[in-house]
Amino acid sequence: MTIEKKLLNIQLIAKAKEPLYRQIADGIARAIEQSDIEIGEKLPTHRALADQLQVTVGTVTRAYAEAERRHLIEARIGAGTYVCDNNKNHHWIYQLEELQTEECNFGYNIPPRFDRSEMISNAMAKISANPSQLNDMMLYQPPQGIDNHRHIVCQWLNQKGIDVSSEQMYFTSGAQHAAELLLSIFCRAGDTVLVEQFCYPGFLTLARQHGITLKSVEMDEDGVIPASLVSACELYQPRLIYLTPTLQNPTSVTMPLSRREEVISVCREHNVLIAEDDVNGLLPPSPPPPLINLAPEHVIHIGGLSKCLAPGLRLGYIQVPKQWQQHLSTALYNHSLMISPLLSAIACELIVHGDADRVLTTVRTEIQQRQLLVQQYLGEFDITTQTYSFHVWLQLPEDWRLSDFIAATTARGVIVKSAELFTPRGNHIQPAVRLAISSPLNQQQLIFGLKTIAELLRHPPLSHFSL
Repeated sequence: MTIEKKLLNIQLIAKAKEPLYRQIADGIARAIEQSDIEIGEKLPTHRALADQLQVTVGTVTRAYAEAERRHLIEARIGAGTYVCDNNKNHHWIYQLEELQTEECNFGYNIPPRFDRSEMISNAMAKISANPSQLNDMMLYQPPQGIDNHRHIVCQWLNQKGIDVSSEQMYFTSGAQHAAELLLSIFCRAGDTVLVEQFCYPGFLTLARQHGITLKSVEMDEDGVIPASLVSACELYQPRLIYLTPTLQNPTSVTMPLSRREEVISVCREHNVLIAEDDVNGLLPPSPPPPLINLAPEHVIHIGGLSKCLAPGLRLGYIQVPKQWQQHLSTALYNHSLMISPLLSAIACELIVHGDADRVLTTVRTEIQQRQLLVQQYLGEFDITTQTYSFHVWLQLPEDWRLSDFIAATTARGVIVKSAELFTPRGNHIQPAVRLAISSPLNQQQLIFGLKTIAELLRHPPLSHFSL
């Protein structure tokens, strides 16, 4: 008997005092208690169970959330929802165990998973060994972070070729928080900001929340086109431009040095500040110099340790030109009072003892291997990517509609991100998808996903215009 049929035994009473979603959660609890469904068994998708029980998908979503709150089930990114084993302490987002390869989630631009527990434990043990410093870290600190921590992180970044200063670089709660601070300090509702033709969705969302108008600049294989940038500056008179010059999200494009210099020249001429999102800048061993190295007085530099170390540390950083430093201090204080000194202390321990470099090497090696698999299975198609990029930009052949392709991959257990998510409002949506190849739990899952996509690309549906 399939699990869908097992869960059909849930008796829903439309007019009961208990909401439908709780009735479903209660039914899941009873099924587990009576061993109708077993530990480790995979639950149906939200849509499948909604169809079976004749309720809305939203009701099932709330039911699963309630069951997860009770530790009955757990959602695993890229794998589905499973019945928990409450005898094990494994209620975590990322699982290190080998999972079934029937699903592959290319949606999340996250670093590859591997066991970081020992190095984190060692770092915390070293911090705990000094009770005086630990107690100090439990007190309020300056909004920009502890000076010694900033010195350690900046020195490490300097060794990687990023010219940030411990006096000017301030910690943030991740790069997304830094982007929020950027808009809070430099923009007001109604301002215009330029972005690349395709843009990180998190920035698109922040701009909408701030009431900021985004205008895109055309791109080629080297990034934003200087002539298009000139036209946009003259037409819109923007406050600033937001760029990701290294391993751009979603296209993976990296600006060569000559293009970076051209872009800086245009922005100086038109008095447009540059916001450089360098969140992927540490991934290539020898990238072109970041924009802040070339024009520190004209560039707001954003970065973070999520891609190269661990997203859970939530440690990002931002550096602004000196005349804006006091504005940054005030904004940081107003946003969060300060950044957790315990998290920056852990990051510093990992840096000082070489763990950060070892993790970065591991990430690079894994991504190199995954990119080889991409070339093996998708090399014949229209893809754009780089050796150390977490993601691949796939242009669909003309026989595929974007919505149909996404529906087809989803039906086969493969999740991709539509170009629509990366397209500023008002722009033409290209028939393309982003594949975050770092997201699958292992290379076996990755191969499953790549094979599935290749098969679909080779066998498009019949022409939509055929009679």
